[in-house]
Amino acid sequence: MMRSMALTVALLVFSTLCLGGVVDPLDDSNATSNAMVTWFDVSAPIGHLLLIRQGADTCVVRFSNFHRGHDSKPSTPFNSGEESFSAEYDWFYPKTSAAGSHQRTYDTGHRQLFRGSSSGIGRLAFQRSDQEVRCGNFRLAWFYPARVGFNSADSAKDIGVELAPTRWTTIEQVNFDDPALRWYRQDESRKPMLIPMDQLP
Repeated sequence: MMRSMALTVALLVFSTLCLGGVVDPLDDSNATSNAMVTWFDVSAPIGHLLLIRQGADTCVVRFSNFHRGHDSKPSTPFNSGEESFSAEYDWFYPKTSAAGSHQRTYDTGHRQLFRGSSSGIGRLAFQRSDQEVRCGNFRLAWFYPARVGFNSADSAKDIGVELAPTRWTTIEQVNFDDPALRWYRQDESRKPMLIPMDQLP
């Protein structure tokens, strides 16, 4: 519950800072053709790969779709009435290669994410949500439509997480050593920006 509330507050703060500026985080019209980079999260275009690394640990995610409910309602003492959001992604986590093998293989999977309204009163209130992007050892925050945060609830564990958006669409294209990749870390001085597809590696 505390994690869901923290993520929701972060999203609301971010929305307040960006509305009317360069980027509206809830404007999903750019999600298929642009990457988004803010000070606390990064997205690749829908259907394209986002690379994650922390030291030698790496992971790849690819969002396949997203949905905004447009179902907000006036709040009541028992329900917040917040709008619902959801998304789906594939994840690829590298297996340990056999001795002498230079070919990388992956454990893979598919997951759904969602955020709904909260119900209940006071300390008994709860929010139906799963806002955590999971891939191998990584547990990072999700923000609609396809943004992955540098941090999770255990922020101390997430120090040094880096994200790189790409226009690659298949895991066979992935090269973590590609010099064209631009890696981003959390940086509170960075302003939100959109990166067009043709400017991605």
